[in-house]
Amino acid sequence: MSTITFSVTATITQFLLEATQKQSTFEQWVPKGYDAYIIELTMAYSPFGATYVDLFENVNEVISYEAKEHWKDYVSCYYRQLWAKVRSGIGPSQDLMGLWDHVRNRNIQPVYTKNPEALDQPCVDINKQLHHERDLAVEKIQPKMSFPKSDKKVIAVGAFPAEYWDIFPALHWFRFDYARFADALRKQKQGLAIIGICGSESLKLQKIPAECRAVCYQQSVLVDIKKKDHLIPFSGDYPTLVSRIKEQKPGTPLVPEGEPYSGYNNRYWVRQEYSVDEPVWRNGNIVFCDGWVLPQYLIRDGYLEVN
Repeated sequence: MSTITFSVTATITQFLLEATQKQSTFEQWVPKGYDAYIIELTMAYSPFGATYVDLFENVNEVISYEAKEHWKDYVSCYYRQLWAKVRSGIGPSQDLMGLWDHVRNRNIQPVYTKNPEALDQPCVDINKQLHHERDLAVEKIQPKMSFPKSDKKVIAVGAFPAEYWDIFPALHWFRFDYARFADALRKQKQGLAIIGICGSESLKLQKIPAECRAVCYQQSVLVDIKKKDHLIPFSGDYPTLVSRIKEQKPGTPLVPEGEPYSGYNNRYWVRQEYSVDEPVWRNGNIVFCDGWVLPQYLIRDGYLEVN
């Protein structure tokens, strides 16, 4: 079996909707300095996943070997189960698979997983071994994003945008050990503390020292805050929502307030979960981010100082 080796590979998740409007815009937000880039899309047939797929003519689609003969039905069932878990559902006539043809109107390279044996195409066997990786779909891009660099002393915990590593190379990450993170805050003088997402609304931290600046992505660890209620079923359709993302300026409301996806109705088009007016606000020495707000935005808008 052949092997492809890249000296440096960047994995890009769905980082911001603004970048999906066209490939040149996308390239403005891709960091320079890597040999290869991997974009992971958890839900390619959702309106937001589809906007990323639109950027490329050749894509790889990871498909379960067991579901390969009924893949469309499998995806449809997955979405219905997903919608059933949220308070507000879909309209009675909502077509959850309304983007199926839209997404597949390009060259799709299937990558089957959990195969009992190697196939004559890209696949992953039951031993998690990748085969025929040289046949994976690849497209060339020209990354344009460059970052300011700082030697500031930074500590971080939880999940936060990976761009902080590019800006602060000496960043020390405590993973999800909030107790050790809090201890470091008390004992050492820090230039910046990044409080990432932990997924627990019950976790609390004591007050951040006044001499330390902090960026907090998990507001509930420091303040009592109420989550948004989405009570109205989605009244639109997926293709229209995709067109709105592609054609409108960031900050344009995407759907009526109260509907699913209305959490993206803010100036950064990031998903807000809490009942606050702004996705970013400052309280003393702490900048709160309700959503996956990239540090580039915080620097641009004066919330984060690099030097």
